[in-house]
Amino acid sequence: MSGRRKKILFDQTQNERGRLESTYSELGQMLRDNDFDVEAYTEFMILAKNLKDVDVLVFGCPNSSKVRPAEIDVLQKYVQEGGSLLLLSLSGGDRGLMNNMSKISGEFGITFENTAVKDERSNAGLPTMPIITDVVAHPATEDVADLLIPSACSLKISGKAQALATTSATAEPGKAPIVAIAEIGKGKVMCIGSYEVFRRGGGLKHKGNARFALSSFKWLTGELLMAKPSAIVKEQEKAERKGKEVEKPAEESMVEAEFEKTLKRLVNAVFDLQKDIAKVQEEVTNVDNNIEMLRNQFQDFAEKTQQQLGVMIPAKQFKTADESRTSSLQGDLKALKKEMKSVEELRRHIEQRHTSGAMPDETYNEQVAKLEDQIETLKARIDGKEKELESLVEQS
Repeated sequence: MSGRRKKILFDQTQNERGRLESTYSELGQMLRDNDFDVEAYTEFMILAKNLKDVDVLVFGCPNSSKVRPAEIDVLQKYVQEGGSLLLLSLSGGDRGLMNNMSKISGEFGITFENTAVKDERSNAGLPTMPIITDVVAHPATEDVADLLIPSACSLKISGKAQALATTSATAEPGKAPIVAIAEIGKGKVMCIGSYEVFRRGGGLKHKGNARFALSSFKWLTGELLMAKPSAIVKEQEKAERKGKEVEKPAEESMVEAEFEKTLKRLVNAVFDLQKDIAKVQEEVTNVDNNIEMLRNQFQDFAEKTQQQLGVMIPAKQFKTADESRTSSLQGDLKALKKEMKSVEELRRHIEQRHTSGAMPDETYNEQVAKLEDQIETLKARIDGKEKELESLVEQS
């Protein structure tokens, strides 16, 4: 099992209304809690090299901003080569928002219409907050009975595109797609008529929307490949297997579920810490390079001054390159060994919980596989640093 988590980027180069640090902060946390690597994409322009290891790229309703033709080509090729896109709009579609999302999605048979969806009968208090009950069975809609999709535009589909959610007959426009998908080889595209469907404190508060959000990203990343039995069916089958077995008290089950959730967050934090350490090490390397450059410049200056004026200036004001590298390696090894100790302690804790029967096999296997991958990575890095340090000591 690979230790790489599925990577999701939320674009922020197109003046999006839906932003990871605010509008979608709860969505981002939910995805991280479920083992996804979530970041904002801020590097203008959109380039193929920046999407190399990205599983899903999200556009949360660009406002008065249009993706350039060269970027559209990159995105369409990205999908054709196995990447996934999630495009979200708002009432008025491309024309109302003055964006060009349909230029991207149109290649796959989906366009955002210049409409404002309203439903006088089935809504959450306002006609512009329709409750969508016409939801197609699909991995992305697993256990979803209805959706709240506020301030939405409708969609138009053609070719192999498929509607997952459709407005009611009493809505305006009626029986119109409001969520649609398309599959191109291993690549996937999902379009939703409203970015507010996943909004913090808004659409995401609706139970169906929260389930839909998680299932959608699992489908887009390839974690859900086929429809599964509903939660109700699974509970019924579980009860039949147990027969007369006494079930755990609800309170105890809730405590265990919360504990497992916290444990999963802790494992994910280990991976996030590793990413942060890698970034810091890169910055330290850059600083070391700058210091070495300044040291050389100072030595040149000292030698020239001594030759021209006969003034003695001590040239060795900084550590040599080998001395700096030795110090850096010693610091890296100390940090890596400390991290290794923390990961091994977490591994032992999980082992104890599994042995005592407090952790299900599925959760145990998943968490242990991740931590073992991390331990192997750390061992390789420590070995590499130690060998380099030995080589430097032998040369000195």
